[in-house]
Amino acid sequence: MTTTFKINGQPYTVNLTNLPPDITLNTFIREHAQLTATKFMCQEGGCGVCVCVVRDGKRTWSVNSCLTLLNTCTQLEIITAEGLGNKISGYHPIQKRLAKLNGTQCGYCSPGFVMNMYGLLEGSGGQVSMPEVENAFGGNICRCTGYRPILDAMKSFAADSNIQLPEECRDMEDMGARNCPKTNKPCAGCCPKMGKLCQCGCQRTSLDYEDGSQWHWPKNLAQLFEALGQIGEQEEFMLVAGNTAHGVYRRSQDIKHFIDVRGVMELQQHSADANQLKLGANLSLSQTMDILKTTSQQAGFEYLKELWQHLDLIANVPVRNTGTLAGNIAIKKQHPEFPSDVFISFEALNVSVLATNNGKDEQQMTLTDYLSSSDRKLLLKAFVLSSYPKDKYIYDSYKIMPRAQNAHAYVNAAFLLELDSESKVKSARICFGGIRPDFVHATAIEELLMGHTPFEGTLLEQVFSKLPTLLQPDEVLPDASPAYRLSLACGLMYKFLLKHAPASEVADSFRSGGQLLERPLSSGVQVYQTQKKSYPVTQPVQKVEGMIQCSGEATYMNDVLTTANTLHCAFVGATKVGASIEQIDAADALRQPGVVAFYSAKDVPGTNTFSDPNFGYEAEEIFCTTRVRHYEQPAGVVVALSAECAKRAAQLVKISYGQADPSLSLRPSLSDVLDTTPREESRILRMVSEKPGKLQCTATPDQSVKGVFQMGLQYHFTMEPQTTVAVPFEDGLKVFSATQWMDHTQSVIAQMLQLKAKDIQLQVRRLGGAYGCKISRGNQVACAASLAAHKLNRPVRFVQSIESMMDSNGKRWACRSDYEFHVLANGKIVGLQNDFYEDAGWNANESPIHGHSTFTAANCYDFTDSNFKINGNAVLTDAPSSTWCRAPGSVEGIAMMENIVEHVAFEVQRDPAEVRLLNMTKGNKLIELLPQFLKTREYDARRKEIEAHNATNRWMKRGLGLAVMDYPIFYFGQYPATVAIYHVDGTVVISHGGIEMGQGMNTKICQVAAHTLGVDLSYIKVESSDTINGANSMVTGGAVGSESLCFAVRKACETLNSRLQPVKKDKASWQDTVQAAYAVSINLIASDHYKEGDMQNYHVYGLALTEIELDVLTGSNQIKRVDLLEDAGESLSPYIDIGQVEGAFVMCLGYWLSEQLIYDRQTGRLLTNRTWNYKPPGPKDIPIDFRIELVQNPQPSSAGFMRSKATGEPPCCLAVSVIFALQEALQSARKDAGLPREWVRLGAPTTPETLVLNAGHDVKLFRLK
Repeated sequence: MTTTFKINGQPYTVNLTNLPPDITLNTFIREHAQLTATKFMCQEGGCGVCVCVVRDGKRTWSVNSCLTLLNTCTQLEIITAEGLGNKISGYHPIQKRLAKLNGTQCGYCSPGFVMNMYGLLEGSGGQVSMPEVENAFGGNICRCTGYRPILDAMKSFAADSNIQLPEECRDMEDMGARNCPKTNKPCAGCCPKMGKLCQCGCQRTSLDYEDGSQWHWPKNLAQLFEALGQIGEQEEFMLVAGNTAHGVYRRSQDIKHFIDVRGVMELQQHSADANQLKLGANLSLSQTMDILKTTSQQAGFEYLKELWQHLDLIANVPVRNTGTLAGNIAIKKQHPEFPSDVFISFEALNVSVLATNNGKDEQQMTLTDYLSSSDRKLLLKAFVLSSYPKDKYIYDSYKIMPRAQNAHAYVNAAFLLELDSESKVKSARICFGGIRPDFVHATAIEELLMGHTPFEGTLLEQVFSKLPTLLQPDEVLPDASPAYRLSLACGLMYKFLLKHAPASEVADSFRSGGQLLERPLSSGVQVYQTQKKSYPVTQPVQKVEGMIQCSGEATYMNDVLTTANTLHCAFVGATKVGASIEQIDAADALRQPGVVAFYSAKDVPGTNTFSDPNFGYEAEEIFCTTRVRHYEQPAGVVVALSAECAKRAAQLVKISYGQADPSLSLRPSLSDVLDTTPREESRILRMVSEKPGKLQCTATPDQSVKGVFQMGLQYHFTMEPQTTVAVPFEDGLKVFSATQWMDHTQSVIAQMLQLKAKDIQLQVRRLGGAYGCKISRGNQVACAASLAAHKLNRPVRFVQSIESMMDSNGKRWACRSDYEFHVLANGKIVGLQNDFYEDAGWNANESPIHGHSTFTAANCYDFTDSNFKINGNAVLTDAPSSTWCRAPGSVEGIAMMENIVEHVAFEVQRDPAEVRLLNMTKGNKLIELLPQFLKTREYDARRKEIEAHNATNRWMKRGLGLAVMDYPIFYFGQYPATVAIYHVDGTVVISHGGIEMGQGMNTKICQVAAHTLGVDLSYIKVESSDTINGANSMVTGGAVGSESLCFAVRKACETLNSRLQPVKKDKASWQDTVQAAYAVSINLIASDHYKEGDMQNYHVYGLALTEIELDVLTGSNQIKRVDLLEDAGESLSPYIDIGQVEGAFVMCLGYWLSEQLIYDRQTGRLLTNRTWNYKPPGPKDIPIDFRIELVQNPQPSSAGFMRSKATGEPPCCLAVSVIFALQEALQSARKDAGLPREWVRLGAPTTPETLVLNAGHDVKLFRLK
């Protein structure tokens, strides 16, 4: 079957039977159409990098191309970022504005944001409000920016926008005016000859594949059941709408029959009368929400506004655009444990379903009857919702999640009460999800309510006495604990009653507990200074790659185009931790069509390690040969014609293991080791020892207090996966690898293949984020891809899946601090012991313990070797070797000390700011900065306001948290750079040994080069980094790469200036001077480098004040305001540095609040290894009011390049302020609960579960007064 797809107006004709039957739109766009703006990452609709837009001639909507199956797109026009705007046809206003407002850093996520916004605008006729815009990006993750500039750019298109735009953005062309990619003339929006997109010249409704697979495209119910009739009883089939279920439960590989139901119009009808609303089962959730919004205006259907709010919390916009009502219920039918929000809402509303098993006869049944039906071919046709007049019914529903959007519920609930004229309950439907698979209705509570006013005091006693015994949540990791889910479910029921009870029945201080947290629009303020005499240095300029990042023209490693014979890889993981591998049998995998090879350690010609001891590492195996160190440790690699084929075949490889040593216990986490009695001392390695002598307090303490502070692991969550493309070239390899350290990657590949370094040439254009995980962890992928390319003499592409990365790559070092402080009554610390333990994984590579963990452990406070004793330990666990992660060691070190100071303030009952000032080292700059900061941020007034609020609100609490940092910056290594001037027009190109990964290195380099050479910024371009011009370069990390390369580039430019000086004439233009130099054969290429010692180390100072609001009943919280001040010296590029500060702070907000890694203690398997269950912050998790100030007070001789300071890592350390704010809120709740005053151990992450379980309330005591 030959079909033509239209992408950006261009036809792509393919024979579908030559492609896999379940090929995704993403794979087709990238690998067949070779359009690379649409990115590849999670493959489950959870990150947003793959978003594109589709049209059907009637409407326009955004989709996740990674979930959308290609065969459902035959009647659609597809638009990607390239078609929206590009360098040839001109850029779209969304692309321009996002670039201009500094909305990109690494840029990998930018096209996805652009396309989601375009779909929103096009789908709504250009009329959207700011709240609608801010609400639309729950499915787009950005790890770099902290979202604020992205949201500003997008909200600027809203009809009610108040975003202040730069002048050049205000007169941008009309939104609809873009050029057609075919004619380069203004485009009306769709091609005039669109009509029927399928060019096969037939009305074909089915297609047979050679492997026995079938696709069907029925146009009505009769054809749909005709297709179902062809499927045997034992055969698996799939009714295809959006394929969004794949983002939750992976699609079975045994499915051979695919039936596209989108063309069956009978399933997409809707109608309403005075008594009922009928919704076609195949309406998308977005279409349903539009219908609900309209119908809610009718009498009796006002409750649909609440239902709309609940559906808005399901997944994200692109998923809701394609996922259907029936699809959601179908997941629930197949997986009873699925916490379906559609089901829980519909069940409480007593929604009935219309179903058919032949397309003709129709039966009306309850939802629960449908779910329990064993008829696989019983088709959902429609849902029937009754009217519920608001004077007779009360309805509300709830969903409590780990973050604000795009997460499944801890617990969801929906309640419907019918009241008589005396406000007594005539009928009740009390439904909970997330309890256990067989629990829906709290039947006993429904019966208990009958005939009573639901707000009676004695009735409430009975309800909350009985409800906990009914619920009994199951315990299934990685779900939250049964204790939390029980308390949460009871809290939701209580919240419902508080909300709807008459005001006279509810105590004033309880009233706010009936509400959920309401988040207003977010906004931000950025304050900085510039030095015009130094322009373009210190000038706030647009990122040099910003425009091509927003258009998708910026190239990342997976965008490197290769020949058609390219192969793809997938790791085979060993899963029996502690055992040794005896045999690997890949026979079944190799028999699979499309599989080319399997390689393991025995196939490595040289050294089987991806971490070179010559670079200071303990060797780590590329492929496991000895004892299995952690679950899914790579033991081999499958090489196949496609990535999906390789991934499936990898599951067929059989590994035989020997017996594990019975004396060795499995300990996958830090707690598993430290909480075991007796401890396995062999797992604890002392790395830093206290100075000799006993602890000597400087005065007799009034109090001595012990405490424990724990911080978990953090996954880097780069938007770009670990990626390598290896291409055989002449007698060696060209390697395009996503690495922060080309020198190291080149070395391990060369040694593995027994080649010379000169035969392995790396090239890196840019990275889609790194944060430390691409310093050495990506070398494993690079080695595997290079091995396959070398052996097969074919290009090989290895893009690691998110599950594989999270399973096998190290994370931020988890840390535990066991401390004891000795203090005076005024809060002065006179003695401190801190024994801290950090999770190394299975070896101690990349340890921060004797670095920043120790260097920052005293922070800015006054200690001596005699009154401060510190011991640092690495703890070996059965997990991947932990690795550098943004601000490694310093996040832990500063957090440990800031927690201790907070604990001191709590114990002596003094203001935390006072205690900090009292303990600071004399002469520290923070002594000057802190009082000014507190005054300008109205600290005292806000604290009083919070205390007053907490005193009058039992269930909604607020808190204010302060953190300060003294962050040491150390320069290291060497970084080469080459600057070349072209005599033709005087333009300048630069190549260097650093890696641009979103930190703005190239922009700063261009500014410095333009300033030094005295030319306009537009003359400068930075080219790819490689192992020729960047040979021997040190790792780009530690926040000093930009400064070091700027130093090297300036030296090279100064060399060029000195060469040009003899031919430079007064009033001669730059081009004239360059031409004159060329004419006399002056060398216009200069190379130089930064080396350790060229610049002096320095300190960065910072302060953050974070205000939060906490819903005590649910644990949900939001950040009302953050004030952050960083001493950034004389910022080389303020937009870049503001972005770095915001992004670093938000990344670690995730660390402290929502990013939880949970291991199975029996197997060592990571249970939170994908976007479904690992939750970095989203756009509505950032501070509502986000205020950043870069303080500038450098001296002429200040350290740092051109008096600037690093901004990429230090702000991470200030995010700990959020848990201090939560501590204050929690202490108020505990006081109200009647608990004794006691410090609560909060750490990373402090989840809603932690907060509720420490809030102290007893659900059995819930009352309205």
